[in-house]
Amino acid sequence: MASTIFIINPAAGHGRAGRLWESFRGAALRLLPDSACVVTGHPGHASALALEAALAGASRIIAVGGDGTFSEALEGVMATPERLRRGITLGALPAGSGCDLARHLGYPRGKDGLLGLLARGTSRPLDVGLVNCAGLDGAPRRRHFINIAAFGLAGDVAHHIRTLGKPLGGTVSYAAASLWTILTAKAKPVRLKADGNDLSGRYHLGVLANTSSMGGGMLIAPGAKDDDGLMDLVLVSDMSRLSLMRNFPALYRGAHLGSPGITLTKARRLEAEADEPVYLNIDGEADGMLPAVFETLPRAINIIVPGGKK
Repeated sequence: MASTIFIINPAAGHGRAGRLWESFRGAALRLLPDSACVVTGHPGHASALALEAALAGASRIIAVGGDGTFSEALEGVMATPERLRRGITLGALPAGSGCDLARHLGYPRGKDGLLGLLARGTSRPLDVGLVNCAGLDGAPRRRHFINIAAFGLAGDVAHHIRTLGKPLGGTVSYAAASLWTILTAKAKPVRLKADGNDLSGRYHLGVLANTSSMGGGMLIAPGAKDDDGLMDLVLVSDMSRLSLMRNFPALYRGAHLGSPGITLTKARRLEAEADEPVYLNIDGEADGMLPAVFETLPRAINIIVPGGKK
């Protein structure tokens, strides 16, 4: 097994990832001669490929695609024994629709910048989120996340995207789906316990953020620290649709926090229940519903960051 494995999702970003890799492949393999590439063939395949690479002794696994591709690769690495996982560094060549992880980490853009990241990037540990929830079929579901796990409006948006896709690209498609969802928004009663503290109420949205960005550039938690063992819990309580619309543009500037009805709390563990269907958004994907338990796994993985970044 090569020491570096590139996992390419050619369908990510409406084929952008496949085109990126074709322009990138020769230079990347020359830069890292002890490397190899594998290609996904179906949803979930990146998880299996990452697990196979990790068990075979790869020390770097690079996801070529979007946040969904990275999230799948993360799932495969998290399935390995901890002694192996500690010796693996994950990275991304962002070419999907959202690429919020790359945005949060300050990854460079363009071929030369990304080659420089591979050549001179350093490794540092990041927290990982763990969700135990009800699957869409009602069966127990367990998965990890690196960016966000959310319920309410974000879950509804993810289901909308799952049905209609991202014909306008990640940022615009998420924005359009979010606006449409806000027009029909209705807050739901949710029972919440954050590290044992009762935060139950009627909410439009709840987001557990490990990183700062979601939905292709919404700065949901602009001050989030990805290695402090805590998640930023952003809650949007019951308010009028007009108030939701007024707050929506501020999301892209990270200026929504502190507005009436929007709160931020640090939490290591969150328990959430509801008596009516409340859908989840896990790293941008429609995956599961309440009830759910969200936990932080401190510094559970290593990830490539630009040289000098901490």
